[in-house]
Amino acid sequence: MKVEFQFQTPASKPSHTLAQLISDRAGKTSFDEALVSVAYMTVSGIRLLINSFSNSIPSESKWLIGLDDCITQPGAIDAAMAIPGAEVRVVSYAELGFRFHPKVYIFRKSSKPKQGVTILGSSNLTSQALAGNGEANAVIDSENQEDFLMTQTLWDSLWKQGHSPTKQELISYKQRYEAANTRKPKKVATKRKPKSGMIILSSDDAELDPTQAKTCWIECGYITAMGREIELKAEQGLFFGLNPTGENPKTFNFILSSAKKTQLRLKFQGNHMWRLQLTSEVPEVAAGLRPRLPDGTLGRSPYVAVFERTDKTSLFRLRFINLSSAEFRKLKKKSSQLGTLGATIARQYGWC
Repeated sequence: MKVEFQFQTPASKPSHTLAQLISDRAGKTSFDEALVSVAYMTVSGIRLLINSFSNSIPSESKWLIGLDDCITQPGAIDAAMAIPGAEVRVVSYAELGFRFHPKVYIFRKSSKPKQGVTILGSSNLTSQALAGNGEANAVIDSENQEDFLMTQTLWDSLWKQGHSPTKQELISYKQRYEAANTRKPKKVATKRKPKSGMIILSSDDAELDPTQAKTCWIECGYITAMGREIELKAEQGLFFGLNPTGENPKTFNFILSSAKKTQLRLKFQGNHMWRLQLTSEVPEVAAGLRPRLPDGTLGRSPYVAVFERTDKTSLFRLRFINLSSAEFRKLKKKSSQLGTLGATIARQYGWC
């Protein structure tokens, strides 16, 4: 085995973080298996790990998640269970007066020549642990069959400690989690304004992954092209199943406020935004999303674009609500409670 050490502090450069190390390894080797065992997991942590694989986790993945101390976010468990081909187990030793505390990441390529890396150390699956906290880890490369067998023995000893959670068990855990976390400021400070330019998934406050959200929204603001386009934050692309780092344009079906269906295209921009290209088939676009000012220029839009998921993968509802409406205040409050309220320089956005 070849062993090296990885450590980071809050002052470390992004290139020296565990998240970047995993990204570098994933870029060099086409891993087809990911085995993850952590005491605590957050939505932003699992999303950062997935992003390290260019937003496509290996086709086979297993997740062993600790429930002790009610720190693991229920939304993170939901995100893991939603990964295609993923197998999820949970474990808790609270009733015995102990904790499940391992932090182990194993990435392997089964085809020849076999390659694998095992990371053992202090880093839980949170965004702070992967790219912020003071952490230390051993990075172990498997070099022969004996190394692979030792790694497998390690994983087997961990995996057998967990079990597949029942639906009722997950509901019960969520209730305990919410009861244990009501004292946190983010649960009550629903009027707190997000900092300009903040990225929601850069914080472990986010309780809900965009892929699991039912609603996604953004203020229209000074949208471009005479009010015929809306720029969505890169991370909002996940709501539509799009890669937040960009991919080819995709067309989706939308149910409009007129009850008619239409196709609209989302295109990734160089400014790390997804741009929704609107047409006059959208009633609000035909009427004008931006007011005409006395000098003939277009002012700031008074609308918020609201996208709602349907039971079909590529079909969404698109509505526009007023910035001053009670519905929008309720939408912002719910996003704030979930830690999913963000802001560009001039607009607020979120999901819930």
